[in-house]
Amino acid sequence: MKNNVYVRSKKSIASMSITRIILLIPLIIFGLYKNGVYLYLNKYTNIGGLFKPMMFIILGALIGALVNIIYEYIFKRNKDNIISVLFSSFHIEYGILLACITSINTNVFVFMSVVFIMLFISKILKNRINIMSITFIVIYFIQQQLFGGYTYLNAYDTSRVFSLDFMDFMIGRGYGGIATTHIILLIIALIGITVTNNNKSNISISSAITIFLLFGIYSIANHMDIGKLILNNSYMFACVYIMTDYVTSSYTKNGEIIFGVLCGLLTFGFYFINPIIAPYIAITIVSLFNNLIDRLCNKTTYK
Repeated sequence: MKNNVYVRSKKSIASMSITRIILLIPLIIFGLYKNGVYLYLNKYTNIGGLFKPMMFIILGALIGALVNIIYEYIFKRNKDNIISVLFSSFHIEYGILLACITSINTNVFVFMSVVFIMLFISKILKNRINIMSITFIVIYFIQQQLFGGYTYLNAYDTSRVFSLDFMDFMIGRGYGGIATTHIILLIIALIGITVTNNNKSNISISSAITIFLLFGIYSIANHMDIGKLILNNSYMFACVYIMTDYVTSSYTKNGEIIFGVLCGLLTFGFYFINPIIAPYIAITIVSLFNNLIDRLCNKTTYK
């Protein structure tokens, strides 16, 4: 495909990204309400906090666009029209998704600088690794070291102790990134991107099933609430939108299933080390082997 972006689809990057972003809008709207409007109306934040969630989303999109413009026009001397350049890669979508999975408590300057640097590096390296997962990990550690910790809890969440049931998680009351917590809206988005053939749904489904099974067994054995284990920390959002990156995930049917299962297994393993970044460490590692997984699956298929 044009601009050295290897995508195994006849669809354009623009059509795929725009479709996925449109289906993400309900989740974003809910995230703006939960982490901005609600906090402002109940006096948990000021006018700046009201607009902070939207600021992350807009900055993510603008940074992705800026990276494409600088790289294509300045480094590659590309003379294509602006629309072609803006969607020369998935970087606008990457920027928006990074904003979605980021905690509302993240320092805006840290988010801006890390996202710009990491997305630009990914252009130079031709996306050899899932750039969204590794960027989130970098943001996490910088926020942890410079600002005393990383938490998904907004000002309202930290004001009291909640006893959330399964339906609370389904309607977005759990803890996660700015626009990742509403599970019902996420399921609708998954259905939409699957029906429109804009998602590697085998990865989403196989990873989610693996996570449900492993954490289900663990929760039963330890008398824990499975909802708190798997419906917090943006795990399901990662299965739907982050693992399925077109460039750095497997593309064969069996490869996608193996890719998803491996991500699920590693997410479970890394949960006991760090629950917040567990899925992103898993995705980063497995994305390094996506081509190997597909080659092995092709050999098995045509043996």
